Amino acid sequence: MAFLSHKHLVEMATETELKLLVCADIDAAAQVEAQLLPQLSQQVEPRQMALINRYFDTPDKKLRAMDMGFRVRGRDGHFQQTLKTAGVEAGGLHSRPEYNIELADQHPDLTLFDAQIWPAGVSVGQLQEEIKPLFTTHFLRRAYDLKLSENEQVELVIDKGQVATEDHQQPLYEVELELQAGEPRILYELGLKLIDVLPVRLGILSKAARGYMLLGGDQLQPRGLPDFLPLDESGTVEDAFCKAMHYGLSHWQYHEQCYFDTQKPKALGGVRTGIQMVCQAISLYLPLLQCDQLLNLQTRLIALLNDWYWVETLLGIKELRSRKGPFRKRLGKSEDLLSYLRGRHEGLVLQNKPDELILNKQNVRLQLELALMTLDKPWRNVGQGWQSPVMEHARGWLAQGWFNISQSMPRRKKLNAQNYLANEPLLKQTLFNGLFLAGLFSQDHRDQFRAPWLDILDGIEELRILSLLKAELEVADVEDKQELHGWIKDKFSHLLAVMEQSRKVALKLEPYWK
Repeated sequence: MAFLSHKHLVEMATETELKLLVCADIDAAAQVEAQLLPQLSQQVEPRQMALINRYFDTPDKKLRAMDMGFRVRGRDGHFQQTLKTAGVEAGGLHSRPEYNIELADQHPDLTLFDAQIWPAGVSVGQLQEEIKPLFTTHFLRRAYDLKLSENEQVELVIDKGQVATEDHQQPLYEVELELQAGEPRILYELGLKLIDVLPVRLGILSKAARGYMLLGGDQLQPRGLPDFLPLDESGTVEDAFCKAMHYGLSHWQYHEQCYFDTQKPKALGGVRTGIQMVCQAISLYLPLLQCDQLLNLQTRLIALLNDWYWVETLLGIKELRSRKGPFRKRLGKSEDLLSYLRGRHEGLVLQNKPDELILNKQNVRLQLELALMTLDKPWRNVGQGWQSPVMEHARGWLAQGWFNISQSMPRRKKLNAQNYLANEPLLKQTLFNGLFLAGLFSQDHRDQFRAPWLDILDGIEELRILSLLKAELEVADVEDKQELHGWIKDKFSHLLAVMEQSRKVALKLEPYWK
């Protein structure tokens, strides 16, 4: 390969790929060749190569801060430098512009890239002086060029190796489906075939992202939901629905990875929340996007949620045991209770096997089908509702939700703990709808309106945990059971008084969508 010393010889491409992580120590290539390729009627001669990639950045991670990734790849004495710029991710599909230049040796040279690639004001010369190698990825790649039709081609690669820094390393075993020609939907279709052949799950992190995390000793951490999703006032119902679906899927997949990285129960709560969010998005938009495929997916989501019902109990027990939680001051005095709760926590995990739930083929299949549905848009074949402006419907949907809340939680009625707990599903659904649609309206009034209802939802969660503790005390063998029951009663009373005050304030506020 020649050394390209002129900037105008930079090769630019947009990489669109679906990444799947292999979740068992098996010969993925053998499975692909024995089972997948015959299904596709493909007779492909695989290419095998050993790749060494060195990733560069400045000591203060300036490239990372610009959402750029920079590497030099070596293979059989040839070298290529690649700069990847900010991309997008939706439904597990990753699209990112990249710029490639062949090099004479392994030494990088940022100045060879066209100046238009860089953000305004960036000194490329200064960056070149500061960059240094931070981590490597080295792996054996087995690649297959699949020509699926006259106009459809995908490169399937299986990478097995390591991500490594000077001090740490991490195994890497993944399948990438990269679009060479055709529509992105073929990546999902191929992915659906692949999950019948290999134990895989969707991957959300690039090799570079994994390297940066390993370098910093970082892990993904559970995260909450945003206050709202940004929407364009001129957008259609279809636009708003797809945005809600993509965010819900992203939240779901992010927390699956987070759990594998950390084993934190809160990550399992994030998985459940992501599934709930996707399910509620379908419920909200279904009246205008009616089609059998959506109904089928919603039925399967509801069934999937039943597999995760126990997470609510797990998180409640975690909160009761937390050293930083609101219950520790009192419960910390009861070592036998804490020991009992620890056993309950471990028992729930052992009984319900969250790792297996995440790796279940039907879980992965459902994620892929949901993402594919946002590309195929089957509702376009059965009606015109998808074209209508979302703003025409947002006010009515929001008004209906809060009318239901006001009827179920009327201002003049004094609510007890059971009343609040019974209203939690309705309140969550309504707040999800606000998350989907509130971005269409003024921020100040919107946030003021939602704040007390979010506080009430937090209060309901605390009521649920206290109710759980009360139920566990019925079977736990602890010495100070009677005293604990009295403490729980006092906590209930105080919490309900605060929640009732918040509810009265909330019901007086003028809705932000009027």
